[in-house]
Amino acid sequence: MPAAQDPPVPPGVIVIGAGFCGVAVVARLAAQCPPGTHLTVLEQGPRWGRGLAYGTRSSSHWLNVPAGRLGLDPDHEAGFHDWLQQVHPGHAANAFVPRMWLGDYLCASLQAATELAQQRGLTVTHEMATAVDWLPAAAGQAAAVTLSDGRVLQARAVVLATGHLPPSPPALPRPAPGPDAVANEVAEDVPPLTWGAPGLMANPSQLEWLDGLDEDAEVLVLGSGLTAIDMVTMLQDQGHQGRITLLSRRGLLPQPHRSLEARPRPGLSPVAELGDESRLRHMLRAVRRWMSEAAADQRDWRDVMASLRGCTPSLWQRLSLRDRRQFLRHLQPWWDTHRHRLAPGIHRRLQGAMAAGQVALQAGRLLSVDRSADGALSVRWQRRGGPVVEARVALLVNCTGATTGLSRASTGLLARLRQQGVLTPDALDLGVLVDEQHRPLDTAGHGRAGLYYVGPMLKAQRWEAVAVPELRRHARQVADAVAVFMAELEADTSADGATASPAEALSGPACAR
Repeated sequence: MPAAQDPPVPPGVIVIGAGFCGVAVVARLAAQCPPGTHLTVLEQGPRWGRGLAYGTRSSSHWLNVPAGRLGLDPDHEAGFHDWLQQVHPGHAANAFVPRMWLGDYLCASLQAATELAQQRGLTVTHEMATAVDWLPAAAGQAAAVTLSDGRVLQARAVVLATGHLPPSPPALPRPAPGPDAVANEVAEDVPPLTWGAPGLMANPSQLEWLDGLDEDAEVLVLGSGLTAIDMVTMLQDQGHQGRITLLSRRGLLPQPHRSLEARPRPGLSPVAELGDESRLRHMLRAVRRWMSEAAADQRDWRDVMASLRGCTPSLWQRLSLRDRRQFLRHLQPWWDTHRHRLAPGIHRRLQGAMAAGQVALQAGRLLSVDRSADGALSVRWQRRGGPVVEARVALLVNCTGATTGLSRASTGLLARLRQQGVLTPDALDLGVLVDEQHRPLDTAGHGRAGLYYVGPMLKAQRWEAVAVPELRRHARQVADAVAVFMAELEADTSADGATASPAEALSGPACAR
């Protein structure tokens, strides 16, 4: 007699990705979806609740937001700090703590959400698997999510919470051969070296590259932002003594947070002061004036940045495409270094390493990379406003940061959906376009019923879309939209005596209900 098989799982909600956004969505769905709903959470590897950002196990990788503001629930931003007091007591709400602790909190939150869902009559499945395709629902059918192992899962709603795309390393041009080559000349007919070859570390999360590195070796890091500083602290933690050079176009470092981060002082209302201003140069002029007034009043410039945070999405949406392009080209490096700041302790550590001569900061652009006969890398870069610099390094690390540009997705689910026209990049390739319910817009400008996106690619329309305070609000909005969608399907089923497909429930260009 054939072995009994488990009954098929009824189509429900699939959340693809179990980092911060994925966990936040699941936690909300566990409390909002009707009993009988099945939730499936897909994660590519064993980083449940941690994702890439919080999967680090280095105690020197600190959060750059105070612990008291990192809760999963937008109605209870102290949730992480409350958990922290139980597990790692003694840290104040305005303290900066290791990132891996937030990963542990998210893992615990996912487990708590799973238990809550089960208590409410929902079922939850955690699958360590990779989604490679999505097919929309046909009449009377659920949508289909295909996994890399060939299995196909059915779903009424699918949430894309896939996080950042992997880093996109720059090209590695080879120098022009021959004694008559000009100092800054690059060969066009010589194939470049390839990232992943010995000494060429494309992804700073691949820590095995640091194994066996001589402690006195010279290291060149491309980038000088938060990712680059993570690399510096990792090298120091393993006892590295050699010189570490940070190379970026403008040579800017992230500014530090205040030692005891505080709420901004009241009194500044950018929305009221700017009115309906939509021109970049006038916005910039106003911000500079506020900075000057803050300094004259012995207030902190960080208060100005904090006051802008809540209205940044609306200001970004006012800008013309030309002004947005100008911002990205000329102002973004200064915005990023003031907006995404360093924990004070890490800043002090970096300043100490620079004062001791172990870490050097260079403004310039990479000209060429070649390999010497002894296997070392010969690197040249053009200093900003200065001469060409030549150096021999044992390791070249790409720390230019993760990307959100949809065109950079060459493989995987997002690339597949872009090729199918389901996901549409914005004109500046900052991310994806979505409607008010966070449904991705296809090439015809329509949201697809039952498909949702949350994560850093919302940067295209909102700019502020990479930090916890914004992401938890976006996750709440997505989860609530999914819960309403599932409730409507349930109501349609009860009324008709048959299951209505998401395409029937919400279809066509005017599918906002």
